[in-house]
Amino acid sequence: MVETDSDPNVTGSGVEPPVSPEVRHRFSLLEQYAPGEGARWATELWCTPPVVEMSLRMPPGVPPSTPVEAFWEGHRIAGASWGAGEPVYLVHGWGGCQAHLGTFIKPLVEAGYRVIAIDLPSHNDSEPGDLAPGRTTLIECAKAVQAVVDEFGPARAIIGHSLGAKAAAFAVAWGTSAQRLVFLAPMGNFPVYIDMFTARHGFGPRIRDGLSRRLEQRIEMPLADTDISVIAPRADNPPLLIIHDPDDPDTPYETSEEIVGIWPNAKLVTTKGLGRLAHYRLLRHRPALNAALEFISD
Repeated sequence: MVETDSDPNVTGSGVEPPVSPEVRHRFSLLEQYAPGEGARWATELWCTPPVVEMSLRMPPGVPPSTPVEAFWEGHRIAGASWGAGEPVYLVHGWGGCQAHLGTFIKPLVEAGYRVIAIDLPSHNDSEPGDLAPGRTTLIECAKAVQAVVDEFGPARAIIGHSLGAKAAAFAVAWGTSAQRLVFLAPMGNFPVYIDMFTARHGFGPRIRDGLSRRLEQRIEMPLADTDISVIAPRADNPPLLIIHDPDDPDTPYETSEEIVGIWPNAKLVTTKGLGRLAHYRLLRHRPALNAALEFISD
């Protein structure tokens, strides 16, 4: 379970913008008098990627890219490509962008791989899916990953951060070809996040239960089935490397331990001392980068 601060409006690393007192007050009233309306509003907020306070610029040394695109169910996914060789796909997390995994690009290109980074649905330059602009779901993100790999060829590896790791896991479970998977602080099990979301927005069990029902209707599957642990025991899963820091307040380190324990041919690399911003510092952490490169090239 992810611990939260004494102020329920501040959860995780605090990279996401805070929820205003006005929004929290309105949710508290809806919890009492109109929980159905509160659940409807909460569902739209849940499906809206946040504005993450991190740079959209690529790190120094990344060579010029070539724009690429793919389509899933008629929706455009924007991306960029570097180098030549077997493809390695980079999949950012919720509210992220291509640049968040930019540190991996130059070393992978120098190692002889073609690197393809994408923007997930309703993120940056990619189009939304079936929901309103600015909204998406894990399932749509997984479909987008699947479409990109179908377009540009079987993956030597897919490197996914947070929700991007979960999207990659589901794409592979649906038949996407990948020889290796690298998960950076993969998104944990669903109850962790709905608890955090409930605390941040100041509503109670009536809206929480309605939100869960609406989300299951939207993705057409039980929320419990969205956990990586559900698909981890599959015998045909590719080898997996998870890199995670126990200080990470945004995704539970214990979930990574659980996944490695049941995923065939999986390994966990533990980083140390990345602090409250571990969830994002991991993306620029040299030992994490080196471990991923070694695993992909093995």
